[in-house]
Amino acid sequence: MRFATYNLLNLFAADTAEAGRHYEAIVAVIRALDTDVLAVQEILAPDAAAAAERLRGLADDAGMRCEVPSSPESPALDAAVAFGGHGYHVGLMWRDGIEPIPGSLRCYGGRDFWHGLALVMLDVGGTRIRHGSFHATPFSRGMRADQNERLVAAVTRPVGEPPVLVGADWNTECADRIQAGHAWDLYEPADPYADVEWFADLIYQCQWDYDERGHRRHWADRRPGDVLWTGGLHDVAAVTGAGWQATTGHHPADVYGAHGVRRRIDAVRVTGPLVPAVRAHHVHDTKPARAASDHLPVTVEYQPSAVPVTP
Repeated sequence: MRFATYNLLNLFAADTAEAGRHYEAIVAVIRALDTDVLAVQEILAPDAAAAAERLRGLADDAGMRCEVPSSPESPALDAAVAFGGHGYHVGLMWRDGIEPIPGSLRCYGGRDFWHGLALVMLDVGGTRIRHGSFHATPFSRGMRADQNERLVAAVTRPVGEPPVLVGADWNTECADRIQAGHAWDLYEPADPYADVEWFADLIYQCQWDYDERGHRRHWADRRPGDVLWTGGLHDVAAVTGAGWQATTGHHPADVYGAHGVRRRIDAVRVTGPLVPAVRAHHVHDTKPARAASDHLPVTVEYQPSAVPVTP
């Protein structure tokens, strides 16, 4: 199974020819991914109904599906979109042949998170796996860490829930550790901000203090990422030992990229039972993908038959 995550860069922000070309470019990238399940971020819409219709249209144009039966008895279909509190929404899509479990859609919006979390259980060849799409706040380090705690609770409780993969724009640095002999080292030890001259937007990503002469020093704030790993959500890149590759910093719309910062903030994370099932991690770094969005898509592969069966 292939599961991908993709931040779509203000999709549906305007009704102009340029916005239309952007939409076509996004659809082309999604089709090129050839993924089984896709988590998307930055579906823009003024209300929940418009967000649902826009996700339905995107899924249809990309040759995918996004509707979940409300219950086994109901003919009603709900779009797998979580309506956020700031105009940016997240959703899930999947290919034909994968069946959503009726009544399994869970959407957490602006009352719970800065953007949102969508979760749906999918039948992937006889195995039921929950897939999620999440988008963390870009502005508050403290809120990001706090809401990551709430995210961990949403995907790991109650005990006995099926395993879950979450694709997201995490807006933070990875803090996962990997075993090196008898020690546990950071999978991603390099600090993307270490050699960058201070600019104001670093308050959203860095901790800082001042030396004895009053000069400011700064470094990446990994606390939000550490909440995820310590809470049992594992970055597939770290689990598989994939080589580090930036997912942002290539696009002119990226303020951090304009200062030379290259970050890996898009990733798929999995709960413990899925760790033995993950097989690969890829960043879709192509010229069309670089032009279409300020984020590159990330795809992971996992083997459903290797997931322990939950009674």
